Amino acid sequence: MDVMIIPSKLKGSIKATPSKSHAHRILIADALADGHSEIVMDSTSDDIETTRECLSRLDDPHPIFDCHESGSTLRFLLPLAAVLKSKATFIGQGRLPERPLSPLKEEMIAHGCTFSREGINEICTVSGPMSGGVFSIPGNVSSQYITGLLFALPLLDEGGIIELTSPLESKGYVDLTIKTLQAFGIRIIENENSYEVPGCQIYKSPEKIETEGDWSNMAFWLAANALGSDIKISGLDIDSPQGDKAITELVKKFNERCTIDAGPVPDLVPILSVIASVSPCASVIENAAKLRLKESDRLRTTYEGLSALGANIIELPAGLQISGTDKLSGGVCSGAGDHRIVMAMAIAATVCEDPVTIKGAEAVNKSYPGFFEDYRNLGGEVIEL
Repeated sequence: MDVMIIPSKLKGSIKATPSKSHAHRILIADALADGHSEIVMDSTSDDIETTRECLSRLDDPHPIFDCHESGSTLRFLLPLAAVLKSKATFIGQGRLPERPLSPLKEEMIAHGCTFSREGINEICTVSGPMSGGVFSIPGNVSSQYITGLLFALPLLDEGGIIELTSPLESKGYVDLTIKTLQAFGIRIIENENSYEVPGCQIYKSPEKIETEGDWSNMAFWLAANALGSDIKISGLDIDSPQGDKAITELVKKFNERCTIDAGPVPDLVPILSVIASVSPCASVIENAAKLRLKESDRLRTTYEGLSALGANIIELPAGLQISGTDKLSGGVCSGAGDHRIVMAMAIAATVCEDPVTIKGAEAVNKSYPGFFEDYRNLGGEVIEL
């Protein structure tokens, strides 16, 4: 699906979508519990349904988990599969089969697992059982590895310790995992550079649990406000551990020359780049090399998308350098098969002189299927081509 957006500011009210990050965690914890909770989730997305479908395979003798393009599903379920099943196969689509599993894979091998791979869409077949003990994981690679282990280690007799070998980036995601685990009766002991997980624990379902509003998706509307729109958003918890709530402070930085450390907030880079492209001062986004391994190479696709719309932007090996201008020109850009690139380019259209055509706009279904419906409800003119 290609769309053309006629430039205009947006105005109105919307309710925050359910947090995809929180939904993954709730669904997994509930599947492991002794009963089932009433899960309050107003809407869903492709990634959430992927996790739901994979969890329905847990009772299969040799489950085949189709993770589609969901890195969260893969990395959260991989350690669990190695604890619960003697053998499990993970397959995926798009860039997912090529996205890294190291150093989680090597740590799992050190704890008794074996890995094999056959076929172009197969990510791996893992054979267990995985034993407990000490797992050494860098904190600056992927918090998803830590989350996967936090789900799995309570089920082992001996439990385990996750030892961080470097400072933890994206800590908010790990905090969200711990908050979810606590809601299901699981105890995690957080130390300065490690997480201690007692063994022989039992997941216990709360009677009812509600998915938090999604700061990552709502960041696009908050950015639109920083660019002159007037959108009121309900359903966000300012006390949430979600790291992307940092958008509320980050949008204020662009009135002067600034450097943004993308380590704690990698998912915000595309939309922060949009704000920087029409800000009065130059900006640098650094520590963003891991974005090259997302649904697209997000440094490259953010650069290409904003360049196509007239931004003064330079791609760096691990970041972006952006010199602001008064207004973007508009034009044709690619969604690059990446939901966050599509949404960022759609918000960029609010500060363009001419219409913006986004190719492959259906990529929003991965996290926010109702994005363009909400865009229209806020007064935006979106023409499906």
